[in-house]
Amino acid sequence: MKNRCMYALLIAAMVLLAFSVPVTAQNIDAREYRLDNGMQVLMVERHESPTIMASILARVGSSNEVPGITGISHLFEHMMFKGTKTIGTKDIKRDLEIMAQLDSLRELMRAEERIMREKYRRGGISNMLDPEAKTPRYKEIEIVFDSLILEQRELIIKDQLDEIYTKNGGYFLNAFTSDDMTGYFVRLPKNKIELYMWLESDRFKNPVFREFYSERNVVREERRLTLESTPTGLIDEEFRAMFWKSSSYNWDVLGWPSDLYSITREQANAYFNTYYAPNNLTMILVGDLEPDRMIKLVKKYFDRIPRGTVEPPDVVTLEEKQYGEKRLIAEAETSPRAEIWYHTAAWKHADSYPLEVLAGILNGKTGRLYKKLVEEKGIAKSSAERSRRMMPGDNLSVSAGQDSKKYAGAFQITAEGIADTKPEQLEEAIYEVIDDLKKNPVPEDELQKVKNQLRVKQIRFMDIMSGIGILFVLGQNAAFGDWTEVNNNPKMCDLVTAEDIQRVANQYFTKDQRNVLIINSKSGPDDEQEGEDPRFAQMAEMIKSMTDADRLEQMMGMVSMQMDQIEDPEEKENLEKLLKIAGERIKKLRAAEEGS
Repeated sequence: MKNRCMYALLIAAMVLLAFSVPVTAQNIDAREYRLDNGMQVLMVERHESPTIMASILARVGSSNEVPGITGISHLFEHMMFKGTKTIGTKDIKRDLEIMAQLDSLRELMRAEERIMREKYRRGGISNMLDPEAKTPRYKEIEIVFDSLILEQRELIIKDQLDEIYTKNGGYFLNAFTSDDMTGYFVRLPKNKIELYMWLESDRFKNPVFREFYSERNVVREERRLTLESTPTGLIDEEFRAMFWKSSSYNWDVLGWPSDLYSITREQANAYFNTYYAPNNLTMILVGDLEPDRMIKLVKKYFDRIPRGTVEPPDVVTLEEKQYGEKRLIAEAETSPRAEIWYHTAAWKHADSYPLEVLAGILNGKTGRLYKKLVEEKGIAKSSAERSRRMMPGDNLSVSAGQDSKKYAGAFQITAEGIADTKPEQLEEAIYEVIDDLKKNPVPEDELQKVKNQLRVKQIRFMDIMSGIGILFVLGQNAAFGDWTEVNNNPKMCDLVTAEDIQRVANQYFTKDQRNVLIINSKSGPDDEQEGEDPRFAQMAEMIKSMTDADRLEQMMGMVSMQMDQIEDPEEKENLEKLLKIAGERIKKLRAAEEGS
């Protein structure tokens, strides 16, 4: 997201939930329209309030990247907030001149980086990112480069897009990037929908990637805070890279650090022209709308954007078959943990449905994993480390999920142990549960109960915040290639039989297909549990560094609206502390504004 804050702003958790559990319990009656330039429009009427949740999704994510530009999809998520030829600048002529000068200087710096890279390969320097590793020529160019950056900042009207939306009643302006899609969304009053059409058509037709080079550093810092500074972030990244040996799911959406520093504006422009052309976009409108009027407005503003001259290329490098178990053993200052991942089925594969239901059989306090590892054996915690929870309420120490991505699938099982438990004990207990599924059909009453639970869970999700839930589940399926799958999926899951569950368990949960992560605890798990939630320090640090009072207020409003849904007392207490820190920061920023 543009600002990863407040435990990923809670809204990110909703996105993750939409990705990981695509089963839906009610039909979404969407009206579809396609412009002459190929842009897809999906509209869902919801008349609970006079607002519209609007989103534009680009069918591109980290899976579309290649080595050398990893992280570029997420970088775009940032760059698309930097303005256009009419928004975000006091002097577009000088603005563009400076950008051209910066690009020329950057090419000279890249030539010096080749020299540095050669030294690194031969052992002359130990770290390409170390300031001391820069060549004398690089340092000379950098002085001129930095002076131009400072000059350009004087021309920038910072966050003008946010300001326009906020003044017109818009909120929830944000974005997200996943493996297979990138989305931009906002909620606004329905009488401001034409303003949205103008702003977004301008943003997608005339973007100006100002602050391009400095924003790469912002993304690099985001990676440090959200991945590298957490107890197991780099271990989890290593495990992901081990699991996906050939596909482009191999890297995190944040990309590899060496690539982040090397991406050029020329590469960014080429990426935009390919993947942000209207024929690769889907607009989704959910709320108090009149479809016929919406179509007229969309045509008025978006028909002027020409179809892309280059069709987005297919992702052709697929995951190759695994031949033998792979294991990663590591140590971290966290509780003992075991994770087991199996290669499974992609989105819409016939086996993805029984695998989703199978995950439901394993999950929850009434699920088989919890019963075996927590209640029967007493080797797993009853709740997860706070630093690992993906969303409020997602606090069980044992979990399972079928991750049906666009091009491949993975079934993931995780267990956190109590003090003195060896991760291998957790691993063996998980195999006991899996073996039982392989040998014995699931009783019909248990199967039906799980299907009912999935329906209830998704009904609740679809009701989240008047349209956000619908937007994300509809958007994911549209980005993957067929929005109607949102209605087909629950029907297919309802048809899953006990024999289907047993079959996929035997087919996919094999030793040759499994990848195991063992994390031994460096320090006592109890020490970690009693310590400060590591996310709290990260979020507090980010809040204190923010300079945009309006955006910070918007983010705090999003968190405040969700406080009632948080049941964990400690998590709620931490969020309340963060709200207080944010209030103090906003007060300080407002005072500075008045003083200036």
